[in-house]
Amino acid sequence: MDVSRKLSRGPPPTCLSSLRTEVRNTQDEGAYNVAIITITRGIQSGGRELARRLAERLGYNCMSREVIAQCARKYNIPEKDLYEKLMEAPGLWQRLSREHRRYLVYIQCSLIEAAKQDNVIYHGYAGQLFLRGVRHALKIRLDAPFENRVEAEMKEYGKERREAEDYLRAADEQRNRWVRFLYGLDWYDPSFYDLSFNLQNISIDTVCDLVVPVVGSKEYRTTEASVNGLNNLSLECEVRAALSSDDRLWNQDVTVTASGGTVTLRGRIKSAKTRDAVVEVVSQVKGVAKCESYIGLFSDPLKGGKFGVS
Repeated sequence: MDVSRKLSRGPPPTCLSSLRTEVRNTQDEGAYNVAIITITRGIQSGGRELARRLAERLGYNCMSREVIAQCARKYNIPEKDLYEKLMEAPGLWQRLSREHRRYLVYIQCSLIEAAKQDNVIYHGYAGQLFLRGVRHALKIRLDAPFENRVEAEMKEYGKERREAEDYLRAADEQRNRWVRFLYGLDWYDPSFYDLSFNLQNISIDTVCDLVVPVVGSKEYRTTEASVNGLNNLSLECEVRAALSSDDRLWNQDVTVTASGGTVTLRGRIKSAKTRDAVVEVVSQVKGVAKCESYIGLFSDPLKGGKFGVS
């Protein structure tokens, strides 16, 4: 999103001081509409500090590793194992393992559960992906010059320059590899984000001054439709978590969509027995009022160019 266009509704501020006046006015009104803010950044790019300052200014809760801790407690997984598996990017030709599938959907469920509480700033793993399509979530990307990141890594952890450079390059490639593997897209794809900033010539304080008016804008206001969308996404994730947890069903090719309490299943699997098991498991998930199955069998005859469905 173009920042200047976003802030151009009404008389545009002519200098930073007038923008700060607008920020103070927004704060005085208490008119913060955005319920969720995600911050995507590379290591040592300032994302943690930006999240902290925005949380202080807006009165929001700031979360990162806490979501992983909550996930570990909810699903009874050692936090260390969960974190390490998430950081383990798959190889070029590797298929997604059962653990990867489960842990990714578990993390998404936990993040959505936190987001449903409102007034949350999340600067942890894959927030811009897990909340993709949520209308009242403001997704921010923050970049910093590589040299600045190297200096920060050296200072914080006492590393030699070469070690810090190698570590940051490997971490950036690992994150981008995850996004390519899961979504077929680039981590730097601007379509993931509403606002993008580079700290080359701008301070974190100025970034805060630019973000706060957007948080108060009508475009990101929480509405009944946007809340329903988040609830539907939450139910879809809970269903996928239930399927991923079942030894018989974790690798079945089934897509899940939810609308209200109705869950719709589509895909193709090998046997009617497995199809019945999928429907049974999904029907027992909390919040599912109705399960509609359009799952076809590989043995079904083609009907109008499509496999038959139940």
